[in-house]
Amino acid sequence: MRPPHAIRRRVLGLLGTLALAAAALLAAPAPATAAPTAFTHPGVLVSKAQLDYVKAQVKSGAQPWASAWQQLLASPYASTTRTPKPRPVVECGPVSNPNYGCTDEREDAIAAYTDALAWYVTGNTAYAAEAVKLMNAWSATITDHTNSNAPLQTGWAGSVWPRAAEIIRYSYSGWSASDISRFSTMLRTVYLPEVINGSNSNGNWELSMTEAAVGISIFLDDKASYDKAIARYLNRVPAYIYLASDGALPRTVPGSGLTTGQQIVDYWQGQSTFVTGLTQETCRDFTHTGYGISAISHIAETAAIQGQDLYPAVGERLRQALGFHAKYQLGTAAPAWLCGGTLKLGLGPVTEPGFNALHNRYGIAMSNTQTLTEQSRPDGSNNLFVAWETLTHADNPNVRPPGTADAGLLTGLGGKCVDVAGASTANGAAVQLYDCNGSNAQQWTVAADGSLRALGKCLDPTAAGTANGTRAQLYDCNGTAAQSWQPRADGTLLNPASGRCLDATGQSSANGTRLQLWDCGATANQQWTLPVG
Repeated sequence: MRPPHAIRRRVLGLLGTLALAAAALLAAPAPATAAPTAFTHPGVLVSKAQLDYVKAQVKSGAQPWASAWQQLLASPYASTTRTPKPRPVVECGPVSNPNYGCTDEREDAIAAYTDALAWYVTGNTAYAAEAVKLMNAWSATITDHTNSNAPLQTGWAGSVWPRAAEIIRYSYSGWSASDISRFSTMLRTVYLPEVINGSNSNGNWELSMTEAAVGISIFLDDKASYDKAIARYLNRVPAYIYLASDGALPRTVPGSGLTTGQQIVDYWQGQSTFVTGLTQETCRDFTHTGYGISAISHIAETAAIQGQDLYPAVGERLRQALGFHAKYQLGTAAPAWLCGGTLKLGLGPVTEPGFNALHNRYGIAMSNTQTLTEQSRPDGSNNLFVAWETLTHADNPNVRPPGTADAGLLTGLGGKCVDVAGASTANGAAVQLYDCNGSNAQQWTVAADGSLRALGKCLDPTAAGTANGTRAQLYDCNGTAAQSWQPRADGTLLNPASGRCLDATGQSSANGTRLQLWDCGATANQQWTLPVG
């Protein structure tokens, strides 16, 4: 990397000579990865597997989840008697002046998400009903956001509503179809049009708006909008976080209107020395920078749940931004060339998702980010769009980059393991429940095509049967729908080809109990825990 003074001299030389050609400054558009064939639900920021992990950690009293859980419960957002404050028109001016419904909307959305998490962890329907009450109140009322901060406000609230709605819709039966439809209409008509096309304002605006567009698209199963939002994200992140490999000047977003070096420096808050990890808003303040970093992390995590690994495209920038800002947040003095030697600190509770993904899942050393993250636990809410991320993301192994197969024990009724009888690799080998023993006959891999594999073969309904009582067997993997198994929010494994669920016969957990297809009922003998690791 060039030393900062060398970069500074080169930039100042460019500023003193002539306007730069726009083509030399534009970031090459990153290719958008197509939306998944079917969206995973719940799938906005937190997945079922992730929620199950949180629930287990809270139940066991393990730290830091236990203290994070107590923090959530002590919050006014966890109240089950909150009075919603919806407005037809939410008007948000610069620096919240005027503030007609802006705080109310954001806090009601965070409360709905908080209640959804509390419902999932406790099973207390009062929390689920409270989340539904809040979502229904706003979907029955709001029609528009106005004034200059409308795009940002829509982005913040629009990021949180789908998180709450995904959890409730796919784990609680008390939200009526008509209410879900009205809520969907609200997202589609009030929120999505405001955020889907982005903004040429400061980067945290567009990143938050893009986060909202991604989450809304998933809730609506809108693949076209999802693809559009991801394409914008892949162009926007390189224009927000600088790497030395970008050259003398930061990248810009196509259509930004930034065509000269001076315009770029002005947009980067007057900073003319560019070093790896710097963001477009570092010299504005760390708080707004934190908003941008948070949205980048959230979108990457949501995409991972949906089967898209965006970290190869954005991970190094995210890692460098987290480390750069953590260093100064921890007390390192700012050099004179950085923001005039004065930094406005206050990064906020934004490091957990990115740290968990890059350090724990990818195995990348992040010493400053790790120190800051662990010192800050448990992270609460910024009262805008970030909430409870120590609870949901601290050391959570269950949101994994796509293409990384989960492998290990598949367990069911009575804690027994799904086992290939006699460790046989013959086609037609019986699949049964048996005491867990860690043998190869009990090592199952969740493949990308939805199949469950052991001993080099697939879990298969005999003769591709679809009737109740069809026995499960081991058979050559053939890529057919009969060998696809979909985990659902109620703990069942659905076989889409038959519309039936994997079932332990006779409600028995005895060794040798055969597995079969049966009508889905979410009964104890249809509850399965997939391997992770």
